Amino acid sequence: MPLVNAPIRIAVAGGNYSGLSAMRELYLQLLATGPDYDGTKQAPPNPNVKITLIDRRDGFVHYLGMTRGLCQSDYGNKLWVPYSSMPWLLHPSISVKKGIVSRIASRHIELADTSDRVEFDYLVVALGLSRTAPIGVAASTRDEYLKDMDKQRALIGNAQSVVVVGGGAVGTELVADIKSEFPNKEVTLIHSHSLPIPGPLFTSEFRHSVAIVLQALGVKTMFGERVVDESSASSNETDAIPVKHSDVLPELIDSVKCNATLTTSSGLKVYGDVVFNCLGVKTKASLIDLPSSNDEPIFSPNGIRVNESMQVDDPSYSHIFAAGDISSKDVLKFAGSASSGGRIAGSNIARLISAPSGENPVLGAPKRKVKGTGKPEYGSIKLVLGERHAVIQKGAEVVPTETAIHMVSPDIKLGKATRTLSIGVFPTHGK
Repeated sequence: MPLVNAPIRIAVAGGNYSGLSAMRELYLQLLATGPDYDGTKQAPPNPNVKITLIDRRDGFVHYLGMTRGLCQSDYGNKLWVPYSSMPWLLHPSISVKKGIVSRIASRHIELADTSDRVEFDYLVVALGLSRTAPIGVAASTRDEYLKDMDKQRALIGNAQSVVVVGGGAVGTELVADIKSEFPNKEVTLIHSHSLPIPGPLFTSEFRHSVAIVLQALGVKTMFGERVVDESSASSNETDAIPVKHSDVLPELIDSVKCNATLTTSSGLKVYGDVVFNCLGVKTKASLIDLPSSNDEPIFSPNGIRVNESMQVDDPSYSHIFAAGDISSKDVLKFAGSASSGGRIAGSNIARLISAPSGENPVLGAPKRKVKGTGKPEYGSIKLVLGERHAVIQKGAEVVPTETAIHMVSPDIKLGKATRTLSIGVFPTHGK
């Protein structure tokens, strides 16, 4: 790459699975390009590029393990990894900026509570989706995270009865983890559908298998019931205090209620010493200020419209990419697909920058499975239900439960995330 008058500015907004994967790919393809680079030391400076990671947190959070982390302190304390422990992010061409993204325009990012803005020539939007705390982590530093997790674990540990509202993947894994760790507690799951894990991508056999495991664990399941009223004798101290920026970041709100009585749609009363809300997610659509050049909005119901190369699917924004849960790429929002999308986005930006002037490089795209069989298409999912149970659907097939537990990672892929995101080490090519 020839020396330019001013460095090409690349911004990555959001730093978890997709954002860090994009950053790692940019490091490898734009910085670690010399023949002497072997992953044992920092890549040499590159005056041609300036890469900025923007995140409201000072570290990576392994969300996949959050429900287990709420029950086991040794494991949970490992889920937050400070960016300072990733030596490659200390490269002189890379800066990590801590702040809340308040607006994304076509050529700059605005941050909350400051007049600062980050100008860019290329951008990866990797802001994900939002859940209320504690599943959606409210903390912005590791110290805050450890205190919050200790508080939540104390609530669970001291409770005789725990109620979880919402029987999607997070809700079912949470009740399974709590009941597995505290078998003598009364654990109840309230879910508005007739079976857990709703949606057309999951088979009836899979959903029944999940329900059977929960019941075998001793979880009380209340399917087909919707919470219509709630009264709480006491709740978290911050409930009545407005939380700044929570309108766009629901994870800043602790949704846990204490000593609460719930009324369901059939009139049943359910009491919980602790009640967790695991209902749905919220998009970051309000932050994206990118007017569409056609009749289709940039932000679809499933996320920012992107093409196969992870570019925003609008000719006005070919320099902007979106990856992970905030993109429309995948109906099922998983960490693996988020990481893959981030790698593709980072690699494609590197290809665009490195291409000779006037050439249009071929951009990468995800590998596609063969379709068109005429049969219903189902998703694939591994649901870890405590330390001894798992339910796996692979396409239309459900793996026998006695086999499934041996097909999941005991650490819920924490080790894999550590390796693939080069935590604690320098990235290497081909790994």
